[in-house]
Amino acid sequence: MPHPYQGAQQPYQGAQHPYQEPQHPYQGPQQPPQGPAHPYPPQPAPHSPYAPPAATPRIPDEANPLRRLGAIFLDGLLALTAAYVALRSAGQAGLPTLQTFYAVAGAAFGLSFLNHVLLTRIAGASLGKFAVRTRVIRETDASRPRLPRLFRRWLGGYLFLVIWIIAACFDLEDDPEDFCGLRLVRYRDLRAFTGAPIR
Repeated sequence: MPHPYQGAQQPYQGAQHPYQEPQHPYQGPQQPPQGPAHPYPPQPAPHSPYAPPAATPRIPDEANPLRRLGAIFLDGLLALTAAYVALRSAGQAGLPTLQTFYAVAGAAFGLSFLNHVLLTRIAGASLGKFAVRTRVIRETDASRPRLPRLFRRWLGGYLFLVIWIIAACFDLEDDPEDFCGLRLVRYRDLRAFTGAPIR
């Protein structure tokens, strides 16, 4: 017989709390918590040494000796024409011999400088080289040379004129274009190299 003062049993003892949501019967196992990111993330695979390198355009070859000699002849003829005009003008003006020499030399070298240095910098070739369809480029990247290189090449053309002509005839390497890093190429080859008309 139960004790008269024994309290009644709790009706919900051992049962689920009325406000506790039961676990879903189809809920899968929980994923374990992920740790911190790796301090050294994986690097992409290096480029294979056996992969073929990217093809680079080939720098145009030098123009043949006949074109080179033709350009030298035409440019020299222009300088001689300027000297002749200066000589006739000095003679008509009755200038002394020394002044006549200065006038002739100034006309010849002045026109040669404008033709070989300034015009080549602007247009890529002198008048004689335009006539034989050639251009002057840098032998490393086929770009148009700047004034310092063109000036050294112009001086080298006078200092080594004989060597230059012999080298052009025998296809040697000792000419002013080589020590200046320049190259005389055909206009057609340079146009094919750049893929666009050369201005």
